[in-house]
Amino acid sequence: MATVRRARRSAQTFTLIVLIVLLIGLYLFSAFANIHGQARTDLSVAIAVLTSLLALLNGPALCPPASEVVPRSSFVAFIGRLVIVVVWIVQAFNFGFSGYFVSSSFQEQPGFHGRVALLATVGQVLTLVALCARSMAGFRPDWGFSPSVLGALRFLLDRVVLVILAGYASTLPDLVETAVAWVPDHVHGFFSSLVPAWLAWPMTVAACAVWFFAVLVAESLLQLLIASALGPENSLGAWLGDHVPVTYRRTDADVTFDFDFRLIRIFYYNSVQGWAYLVRVLLEVRGNSNVGPLCVGPTRKQRRRLQRYEEPLSDEEKDHLRDRVAAAAVAAAPPEWRLLTLEYRAVVGHEEIQLRVNPPDRVAWGWDLPTEEEAGEEEGDGSAGESERTSDILLELPEFPELAALRRLREASYSVDRGVAYGVTMTMEKNDPSGNTRHGDVPWRISYWATERDRMPAWRQPPTARQYRRDLRRFPTVRGRRPFWLRNQVKWVG
Repeated sequence: MATVRRARRSAQTFTLIVLIVLLIGLYLFSAFANIHGQARTDLSVAIAVLTSLLALLNGPALCPPASEVVPRSSFVAFIGRLVIVVVWIVQAFNFGFSGYFVSSSFQEQPGFHGRVALLATVGQVLTLVALCARSMAGFRPDWGFSPSVLGALRFLLDRVVLVILAGYASTLPDLVETAVAWVPDHVHGFFSSLVPAWLAWPMTVAACAVWFFAVLVAESLLQLLIASALGPENSLGAWLGDHVPVTYRRTDADVTFDFDFRLIRIFYYNSVQGWAYLVRVLLEVRGNSNVGPLCVGPTRKQRRRLQRYEEPLSDEEKDHLRDRVAAAAVAAAPPEWRLLTLEYRAVVGHEEIQLRVNPPDRVAWGWDLPTEEEAGEEEGDGSAGESERTSDILLELPEFPELAALRRLREASYSVDRGVAYGVTMTMEKNDPSGNTRHGDVPWRISYWATERDRMPAWRQPPTARQYRRDLRRFPTVRGRRPFWLRNQVKWVG
């Protein structure tokens, strides 16, 4: 069922992308091609149908996530969902009519067209009604402005500007052709001399997109330089930094790409917590997941090949190895300890082991610290000073005697679907001295054990790219199942 749902979502996303690309091409062809009469009408109808279909496929969510729902009565929530559906259908037809009138007006006398501006006004009103309906249905809508008089006026002014631009949509091609279309126009002439006309148009559209993107990237870099020179304390510098059209940020934890230019926006985010995308070209398409980048699993053939690298352990074997590791950690600790945290970070050819003694975490200790009176009594025999000396000590253990046990436990963590652990954390706690409980034959117990794959270990000395590659060859994992930080380290491993 999950596979069918994922395939259906992928097919829907692919269909939306194809429709958006086709719609952009038709709009460009309608704006710059010299066609009249019935051919112009047919092209406008095609644009209207595609626009309405794109809006209908981009169906709205009717129920908010359980963690974000705002309490509403069942009647109010039902009315809100009903209004959302009605507005969705009306908006689809409104978008279609707008596309038809814009396309049919391209060859008319340039100027302001009231029908297109009126439809744009209706669209803005429907958007506001949809936000109110979402609030009634239990969502927390983004109103797009701060709850103040100045914020509301700024929002209203922005809507008015968009309506005016829509009214002058038929004039924009002449302005664009005069201002920035010199390169696309000459590119089309160049392609027309090399390939047939039906192939020259899509190649010109691609060239337009690349040219447009390159201009905005250059403008974004210039804007960032000016913002950096003015400084974040300067109001103009802060505004320029917050309104850069193209931004790209990449860290060990996530990657963000945002292309935002008025009516066109392409946003992509990917991290170990989840991915999200948003595409807006006249209409808005978005998707997200809490699965993270670990979404493309191995094929059946890959699974058969990778299963020979799995070396699981039984529960008894795991417990035995953990006890050996814990006993070695206790032996390496100072005599006066109450809580130990062992951290093992490893790739093939690079290992780090650290032992933290008595970390400042009262909750994890499981039993109370001495009271002030007891501490005062202990000071008399000097035990308090010794306890203070053993508080929150970090020990490096390069010659850890049970290193082989840690390696075997890491090997056992490998699976075809999840890969191998890159960090292991173990916490040993002394039994409550006020009680008689014991863990086997020793006065301590393992209170915590965890393996970490999705976050980059806090290396003291990071491994080299070659060591990461050696580790991936020892514990191979398909690219779609690697956390983003690992993909960032080993880009060239298949």
